[in-house]
Amino acid sequence: MLTALSLWVKYALSDQPEMVFTVPVVVKLVMCGVALGLGYAAWNVGILHGNVTVLAAVSYFTPVLSAALAAVLLSSPLSFSFWQGALMVCVGSLLCWYATKK
Repeated sequence: MLTALSLWVKYALSDQPEMVFTVPVVVKLVMCGVALGLGYAAWNVGILHGNVTVLAAVSYFTPVLSAALAAVLLSSPLSFSFWQGALMVCVGSLLCWYATKK
């Protein structure tokens, strides 16, 4: 809450253009809210009824998938070092999952 408050204060005190709420903007905002809500709902169902070990291992892939999706949506290429780091995170996640599986 403090982060949101400080960002709104910064926005109010800086020379930023006015926010424009058009129909496409509101539709995208609602779609993002629905996607976020469904994601949290799926996470809760997984925690309550799923295999927590697998869920913990798969959660390590979330930043990689988020960055890849953002790169596609923003038409911004990801560097080779990013993919090296992503591969290391994925391999580490799989190793942790394999170690806890036994």
